[in-house]
Amino acid sequence: MTDMLERLAAESGINRVINLYCHALDRRRWSLLEEVFHDDARYGFGDIAGSWQDFAAAARSIIEPLGPTHHMVANVLINLDGETAHVETYLNGYHVIPADYPEGLNTNGLFYDRPGERYVSIVGGRYVDRFEKRGGTWKIAQRAGIYDWIQVLDYTDGGLSKSPDAALGNWGSLDASLPVVADLA
Repeated sequence: MTDMLERLAAESGINRVINLYCHALDRRRWSLLEEVFHDDARYGFGDIAGSWQDFAAAARSIIEPLGPTHHMVANVLINLDGETAHVETYLNGYHVIPADYPEGLNTNGLFYDRPGERYVSIVGGRYVDRFEKRGGTWKIAQRAGIYDWIQVLDYTDGGLSKSPDAALGNWGSLDASLPVVADLA
């Protein structure tokens, strides 16, 4: 029973980190990434490679000018080996690219060059991670991001612009989800 409880606790901790990563990106709460990665973690995604801090700076420069983003994860496979875990997580990333998106940013192949046009880029891929439990806490020690497909679509808001402001998502301290991560702020 103890082994099963330890496994469930490990998997729960790992899944929380995976979900927190998506939350940090989509809500533009960049400081939360410190709860996701060990200080010495490495990150590689396309031609963006280096420390997780390097990745976070690149991701911030890519994501900040965007409209809404929505990163969803699923199919999390976890291979526990003591205080190390090898994890594969499927992802779908939805990005609204505004017509005035800055030219010349290294978007790592995510967005096609359609200047002056608002459009959507949907990415399907995977994160392949090595998690380590240090000081009782599971965090990512190494991450590889892999693209499996990208789809670019014309933008339509589906009537969202007619919704009341109170029903719309937001970023940072303006978003209704702030209490969910208040213990980490």
